[in-house]
Amino acid sequence: MDRDFLEPKPLATPHGTVAFFDETWSVDPRELQIFFQAEQVHWTADRSIEHWRVLLSSSRMLTARLVPEGHRGGRLVGATRLWSDHAHEAKLYDVVTAQDLMGLGIASELVKWALRHPWVGDVNRFVLETRDAAQFYPRFGFRPGCEMDSVHMRVRTDDLKARGLR
Repeated sequence: MDRDFLEPKPLATPHGTVAFFDETWSVDPRELQIFFQAEQVHWTADRSIEHWRVLLSSSRMLTARLVPEGHRGGRLVGATRLWSDHAHEAKLYDVVTAQDLMGLGIASELVKWALRHPWVGDVNRFVLETRDAAQFYPRFGFRPGCEMDSVHMRVRTDDLKARGLR
């Protein structure tokens, strides 16, 4: 396999070495829930362990861990979830770095890895949503969706139920 598609090289930080893993099939959903709660990630506040299991079954979970030299495992310090239809569009979700390790390049490595991950397939575009990190993503080529030829729309399932559509 082409080395460019493999996980990023370990990253030396003042806190120790951060290694990167595709943990889609091995990460404990409880660990994800604890990590996202500890980092006070507002958009994941209502996710249950079962929600995490379902999300993992339809996407890839790329992680960063502060690891003891030469070992797998260690403290979870970063994550991103990658979804793809494998033909047209891929989406980045849940890009998070531990607050005490922000600014060290962890999120950048996770995003770059997600953008080149072979699991995505031959898609035409990547999309993401953010409320508080819009200044972070242009370095990778992302731009606001309002510049595109479409309008992003959504409906909550409660609204669909009220209309008898679910």
